[in-house]
Amino acid sequence: MKPHHWIAFFLAVSPAALAADPPLVVTGLVSAPLHLTMADLGNFPATHVSATQVSGHGPVPLDCTGAAVSAILGKAALNLGKNRNANLAHSLLVTGDDGYAVSLSLGEIDPDYGNAEPVIATSCNGKPLDNPRLVIPHDKHGGRAVQGVVSIEVK
Repeated sequence: MKPHHWIAFFLAVSPAALAADPPLVVTGLVSAPLHLTMADLGNFPATHVSATQVSGHGPVPLDCTGAAVSAILGKAALNLGKNRNANLAHSLLVTGDDGYAVSLSLGEIDPDYGNAEPVIATSCNGKPLDNPRLVIPHDKHGGRAVQGVVSIEVK
């Protein structure tokens, strides 16, 4: 192929290849690892959360809708062993496309314990998001809000 044909090939293939890349993977201690696109996230039951969180720029009101982390983990089928209350000994590492990562204990999101109800939002404040965002509505500060979530690893 001539050099100028490579440029045309790259321009023709690149957007489709990029669109095919899943924005969020769920790995680790799961029986069914997931590769979820924004459309896939929209297929989960919609969970709505509202909160006002403090940031370095002042209070940030959030009115977001997305997939509950618990629903995503349910589809991934946690594989934590058979010990009593095994979920209390494990955590999630949620990582954004910029490398920013936060950890959540499975106990804090369990409805019988912390009941934090985190959501992987696909829209906030009436606008669709370009990339998934972790929202933890019970947090007073937005430090654990991960933008552009690309992975959830169960540890």
